Amino acid sequence: MRIGLFTDTYHPANNGVTFTVDIQRRELEKLGHEVYIFAPDGAAVRKKKKLPPDPHIIRLPAIQYDLQVSLFSPPRLLNKIRKLNLDIICFFTPAFVGMTAALAAQKTGAVLVGQHHTDTYEFSKDYPAIGAAHFFAGFFAPLFLKLSTAQKKTFAKLYVKPVSRESEEKYAQRLIAGLTALLYANCDGVVAMSQKSVRQLTQFGERSGEELNLRVIPDGMNILPMTSAEEIAEFRQRWGFEPDDEVVVNFGRMAKEKNQELLIEMLPLLLERRPKAKVLLAGDYVYRETLEKIAAKSPVADRIVITGRYERDQIPTICAVSKVFAHPSLSDTHALVINEAAGQGLPIVMCDDAGINDVFIEGENGFFAKVDAGDIAEKIARILADDALQTRFSQRSRELATEFSEDRQLGKLVAFYDELLAQAPTPVEKIGPISRLRRNLAYFPRQADPDTPRRTLSRKQRIDEN
Repeated sequence: MRIGLFTDTYHPANNGVTFTVDIQRRELEKLGHEVYIFAPDGAAVRKKKKLPPDPHIIRLPAIQYDLQVSLFSPPRLLNKIRKLNLDIICFFTPAFVGMTAALAAQKTGAVLVGQHHTDTYEFSKDYPAIGAAHFFAGFFAPLFLKLSTAQKKTFAKLYVKPVSRESEEKYAQRLIAGLTALLYANCDGVVAMSQKSVRQLTQFGERSGEELNLRVIPDGMNILPMTSAEEIAEFRQRWGFEPDDEVVVNFGRMAKEKNQELLIEMLPLLLERRPKAKVLLAGDYVYRETLEKIAAKSPVADRIVITGRYERDQIPTICAVSKVFAHPSLSDTHALVINEAAGQGLPIVMCDDAGINDVFIEGENGFFAKVDAGDIAEKIARILADDALQTRFSQRSRELATEFSEDRQLGKLVAFYDELLAQAPTPVEKIGPISRLRRNLAYFPRQADPDTPRRTLSRKQRIDEN
């Protein structure tokens, strides 16, 4: 297959979507498929990062801000896509690039697949730019999506119908829910990362009168190799950890919606039961500075370590000094960090019980906790106090992580692609005005030789001859 992956965020950005796109390209190419990535330019940042040129990465005009915002460039882009003759067009972000992907599939006859990785509905509460991006992108929806009369009416209501004062839903959230449903309704199939996402997207569809073809195929992740004793010792020395410290770790993007400050609030309560407890927060992003200020004001600030940005190959070392992985976030669609922590054999304590990741099973490799510092401390203390429980949870974490390897999950995705291709109608040939003019001119007789007797041909005879 020839597959195009469309995303609003890619290198030099460092996030879960970027990581997923890289995994899918690598595993698809291993299977013999040809993959092209369509992503924002980010030219200024690329020069600093010195990213190597890649003929399989097509960069789109973009504005560089905290997020990369791509700009529409359909004519030039569509010409490139037509030449690539893609079988599958898959997009990862339901905004500007997502609608461009929908238009490209419509014009070329490629099968269109949406992958739902980010809960922009919830994120819009903390990031107004997300709501603004959907607001402006939505204006182009009738031009880029094939909408029925009923869908056009739904689209209009999203913009003009006021939000009820009694409703807890914000205007931007209602807009995102409606536009997401319309975009995914234009897809041949939609890949959800978890049952939580399926429930949310189904609700979006029902509100807009749309039925979405949803399939749950979580991203896979291979277990990283174990770290060395020297690397563990060096990490402990650098950050002040003793071998008998009971470290509770959380790593990943630092953002308000991740609730990492709850672990700082929880630590004094945990220390009442486990005097050797410490909290390790590894990661970076817009909320890191705020977390550092919160930690500095804590009465147990000397038991809190915030390392900042880390590389993925450092995860085994981070996990090796830790006893429990705590995940207080409620905003994830999948949370690949759970796969990474489980792959290193850590027991899990998490707050989101909506079914975001099958690598965690309550009572088998960890516990659910309420979004409450006291309850999180109680669940962590239960694990730390029972060596046999720690061992059992650790072994089960590794077993579950192994079941969701990159190649196994990609195999499920490719099977879904094959299924959609088998169901797709034979694409109708689409020709532009120049080609149509050339075809019409073919009906006229060619210039005859002056010495050849002139013949009078009917229109049917001219068509037959040409």
